[in-house]
This record gives sequence, C-alpha cells and structure tokens, in this order.
Amino acid sequence: MSWTPDEPRDDEQDETPDEPPDESSDQSAPEPHGPYTRENPLTFLVPEPILLRIERVEKPGAAPGEQPVAFTRAGPDEVLLAVNAYPAPLVDAFFASDAFGEPVIVVGAAWEEDGGVRGELSALLPERTMRAIQDTVSPEDEEDEAEPWAASATLGGTSYEEAVGEDEDDDDEDDDEDDDDAEPHFPLVIGAVLRFPENRKYPTDFELEVDDLMRSILEGRAMDARQKQIDNLLGGL
Repeated sequence: MSWTPDEPRDDEQDETPDEPPDESSDQSAPEPHGPYTRENPLTFLVPEPILLRIERVEKPGAAPGEQPVAFTRAGPDEVLLAVNAYPAPLVDAFFASDAFGEPVIVVGAAWEEDGGVRGELSALLPERTMRAIQDTVSPEDEEDEAEPWAASATLGGTSYEEAVGEDEDDDDEDDDEDDDDAEPHFPLVIGAVLRFPENRKYPTDFELEVDDLMRSILEGRAMDARQKQIDNLLGGL
C-alpha cells in the first residue's frame, strides 16, 4: 500500500455472447482484502525516501539500559514521525556509523485490534549500513563476548527485497534480473502507530483508515498516544 490512489474499478462488463472470452487477456479476480490481523497485516510504504534526523530523548517508562530515540523528518518543516527505545550501545552505533546520514524508505504494517488501529513503522537500511552498525556494536575480535542485544543489529533476518518478492509472478523475471545487483535492505522498527477506536474516521474501511492515519503522521497532525488518550477522556466528561 502506498499513497497513490487506486485506479477506479470498472464493474461493467461488455456483453459479447457471440464471441468466446479472450483467454490470453491478463484478467484475474481481485485479491481479497482483510481481515487485517497482527499475523496478516496491511503493509504500506512511503514511496519517497525521507531524510530522518535522530536524537536521544527522555521518555518515562523506558526500560533500564534502553535509550529512547526520536525520528524526525528533516527539512524546513520538521515532523516527528516516531519514537522508539533501543539498547544504549545500539543507539551509540547509530550515531557512530551515521546510519541515517542519507534518505531512507519508510515502510510499515498495520492491523485492527480492539476496534482500533495498531502498527509499526520501519526504516529500510541498506546492507552496508547494517554491517557498519553490527561492526560497531559487536567488533569481530569480541564476537565471543557479544552482548545479547547485539542480535538487533545482525543480518540474519530476511531482507525486504526477499520478503516482498515471495508473491511476485514469473512474468517479473526480467525485472528480477535487473535487480540482482541491487543492494539488499533490512527493516529497522522506528516506532509504533496507534489510533483509538473512538478516533477512527473510517470504521468500515480499514485501508482508508490507515491511509488517513499515515497522512496525519507525515503531515505532523498526529498526537502522542498518551496525550490523545487523556484528551479522549476529557472530551467524554
């Protein structure tokens, strides 16, 4: 899912009883949508790369040894996109490796939960960046004494290209050959997205709901979940 609106569907079919259907035409039944769950989320992406500015912040409730980090869209109109907490040494590695020194693609997943919307935003980091982070948090000469949190920076997971390529048709083989030399990217979760049930604008259309939620985040209209919950309670008095 991206922010490009879908083409309107043509529900009308030409009636041609005297002619057999053209089996060579590439027409397939529309893919089913939902229900969207944590195991089967609605995935989406922001098509334009975003330059993220990261900074250490203070956040109540952070676990001992973890450092909260704010991710802000850099530029004249800065917008806070997400906040997440990581082990402090890993945050140090972000800065030491200049992990966010260039624009990144932001992707995400969302699902329905208790009538509301929950999800995650992730930044796609190129393999060379992930290796730089890994080398910083777990140098080769200290591999035997690596801390458990160092697994957060490893490349053992599935790359984004492999994950999205699982459902591609064989017709895309030519495109795949062109992408063989492309550098793999790996997702790093940068924060959560949340919309309470009482704040939903499209209760019967989850895809429109997620689209509206993401637009509000990218345009700086989103509110901290805790503050929004307080506002909802005050609004009910």
